[in-house]
Amino acid sequence: MRWYLEVSLPLNIGKDHLTYHLDVEGGPPGEEGHGSTIHSGPWPPFASTSSALEDAPRTPETEGQRTATSPASETATKTSVSPAPLPAPGCRVVVPLVNRLLIGYVIACHDRPPGFPTMGVRQVLDPLPLLPPALVALGLWMAETCVCTPGEAFHCMLPGGLKQQIGRFVRPGPRAGTADEASFPEGRWLAERGRAPLKAFTEAFPRASRWLAEWTRQGLIALEHELSRAAGPRTTTVLVLPQDRPLDLAALTPKERLAVECLLRVNTPLTPGQLARQAGVSDSVVRALVRKGIVETRQERTFRQVDNALRGPAASTPLVALSAEQEKALAVIRDAARGDRQPVLLHGVTCSGKTEVYLRWVAEEVATGRGAIVLVPEIALTPQMVTRFRSRFGDRVAILHSRLSDGERFDQWELIRRGICPVVVGARSAVFAPVPRLGTIILDEEGEASFKQADAPRYHAREVARQRCRLENALLVMGSATPTLDSYHLATQGTIRLVEMRHRVADRTPPQVQVVDMRHELVARHNRSMFSEALSQALRRTLAAGQQAILFLNRRGFSSFVFCRACGQAVECSRCQVSLVYHSGSRILRCHYCGEARPLPTTCPGCGSQAIRYFGAGTQRIEAEARRYFPQARLARVDSDTTSAKGSLEEILTRFGAREIDVLIGTQMVAKGLDFPGVTLVGILAADSLLRLPDFRAAERNFALLSQVAGRAGRGREPGTVILQTYAPEHHSIRYALTEDYLGFYREELPHREASRFPPFRQVASLLFTAPTAEKGEAAALAFRDRLLAADRLDPTDLLGPAPAPIPRINNQFRFQMLLRDHQRERLTAAIRAALATPLPTGVKVAVDLDPYFVL
Repeated sequence: MRWYLEVSLPLNIGKDHLTYHLDVEGGPPGEEGHGSTIHSGPWPPFASTSSALEDAPRTPETEGQRTATSPASETATKTSVSPAPLPAPGCRVVVPLVNRLLIGYVIACHDRPPGFPTMGVRQVLDPLPLLPPALVALGLWMAETCVCTPGEAFHCMLPGGLKQQIGRFVRPGPRAGTADEASFPEGRWLAERGRAPLKAFTEAFPRASRWLAEWTRQGLIALEHELSRAAGPRTTTVLVLPQDRPLDLAALTPKERLAVECLLRVNTPLTPGQLARQAGVSDSVVRALVRKGIVETRQERTFRQVDNALRGPAASTPLVALSAEQEKALAVIRDAARGDRQPVLLHGVTCSGKTEVYLRWVAEEVATGRGAIVLVPEIALTPQMVTRFRSRFGDRVAILHSRLSDGERFDQWELIRRGICPVVVGARSAVFAPVPRLGTIILDEEGEASFKQADAPRYHAREVARQRCRLENALLVMGSATPTLDSYHLATQGTIRLVEMRHRVADRTPPQVQVVDMRHELVARHNRSMFSEALSQALRRTLAAGQQAILFLNRRGFSSFVFCRACGQAVECSRCQVSLVYHSGSRILRCHYCGEARPLPTTCPGCGSQAIRYFGAGTQRIEAEARRYFPQARLARVDSDTTSAKGSLEEILTRFGAREIDVLIGTQMVAKGLDFPGVTLVGILAADSLLRLPDFRAAERNFALLSQVAGRAGRGREPGTVILQTYAPEHHSIRYALTEDYLGFYREELPHREASRFPPFRQVASLLFTAPTAEKGEAAALAFRDRLLAADRLDPTDLLGPAPAPIPRINNQFRFQMLLRDHQRERLTAAIRAALATPLPTGVKVAVDLDPYFVL
């Protein structure tokens, strides 16, 4: 029987879905109706998965994990015959698109022909969906609200180990030997390699892109598609005693008897190495037992160990008495969970004990058989949070973030899906963890911009968490010392329950904050160093007292740009309209947008002068100056350059926690959530750096960042000090950060937002157009604006732009930006979708971002 599947691809092709047909033997069980959507079978889908191909129906095309691609006309007629049941929404299928194969996601299935010719599904990858029904529903909601395809939403939910790709390859065709080498030099290159990735082939011979179809038709080449292998379960060989025959210990040698008695004593399977160690025998003795059949081998499922906690003792920590504010917060959370499950916002100053409230509430949820997801804004915060939670819940805590290997993420997903780990700690994408009985999602540091996904689908973890809680009748708990103005405004309107935690636990004294005006430092003291006199003296006192310090600068690298003092030219990226950043360790200039690297010039590329100077500063320069001024100090730097290797971040933080490091220098990775009692000094070297960004949230982000960094000082018994260096001490974001006065900042910033018609008083969408030429990009953006105006859905005064983006060119693509505002998000998305119905010119792309956090 032929069925018709609506399939959504995880890329933007101008349509949410395409329709394909699938021939099914015998038809599906259960209800069958015209236009019906078929949901087949319960979730979860797999007890053991090694590769999606192993569970898929075998066809000539899929045998051996390789699919040969025929000419387009022949490809369109091939289809896989699938046994019932039909693939349910969320299942992955392999489908043709033009001259290639792609993996798409089923969103619906019908038995009525669509009224136009359809191509066949080439392969069904999943017998049942990898995602539970609630996450399938969440993905469909994301497609509507994030202006993306359902396929893009489903794809971002899966862990990396399950995101298979279809590679394209080329090999010599059956008539390759008949071609003249002069007219077809590609043939010799291909014959020498036998088979090559299509990308490598077209890069070696640029004309090949235009001739692929013709060469395939002539039989000179053959194109192939290959499905990558998914991450799978790890198995380990273990030894067991046979159950079907008695043991004759007298017939064994003394060493063999020791090994068998060890197996009997532990009464659990052991690996060959474990048995040899525990019994005190050699490996050859164990092998002899296997060879004689005295012990048997079997494969046992094991899970890859993820060590993302700080090394050191992880024993259960004793429960401390809660403060009155903590008790109140816990009572409000309980009341919300038992009542209307209205989201809860814990607004607590730094060191007010929010994490302890999270731990107590999660313990109550786990005790009732429900699970919890704890989201942290930075991977840097994951080790400390994991350590805290594992001290209470042991091995029942799973970890999810992008630095895990594919195999590790696969195993963490399995542990979560099976209910073995009811508690999940992770960064933004952990909001999609398949917790079976979800009770709570916690967003720690709710105000952080890193909860917003920068690439499609551009979701905000807070909004996704809110919708998931609605779908699964769970409770959303948000905590922050500096919540977003949007969330706090909702709390004042009664949409969110608000709990104020105004005091530090154990009556700890807030740090003393000293502001240094760097303009005065230069004029009065002639100090051109990055360290003010006040910061230098405070750092000397801290080191002399055997205490620790954190130095914060929100910029990595040695200098922000290299400049010629003779002609005034800065060394720029050849592909992006930005200055290259100097990295002293490798002595190279690097673009932080496209990755271009080049050696440090000794003369100006423009005028040939040798007057090359470094301007601005990054974490590498701060480290170099600190080593020069404080040679006795033990220093470490934390930024994306020093923590790219696996385990490097955990190692640095572990050493800092063990007081093997005196001064930690870092970017925003050290700004939030870290809790080290030995830190008594925090130096903020450029407190106004965010204020220079063309972003309506610049003041809010600056206030939040300064408040969070300052909160790292004085978390132990000793009082803390914060030295804040700035060129704009009068700015309100800095003034209120000095005393951690969130309400003062909120009351002053809110009128600015209302007057300029920005959130929380309007919904905002950003449209970023990219094109190979400036003229083409601007024309496409203007035409899009005309379509928006013609639809008469939005107020013309709420259409800002188009104008060149703050960074007008990246990777040789010219960029134009437009901002849209409206009271209702639904009206914004409807207007954008209507305008997107008209295809953009060739070579032009548009990125749609609802509620943008990145406008560069």
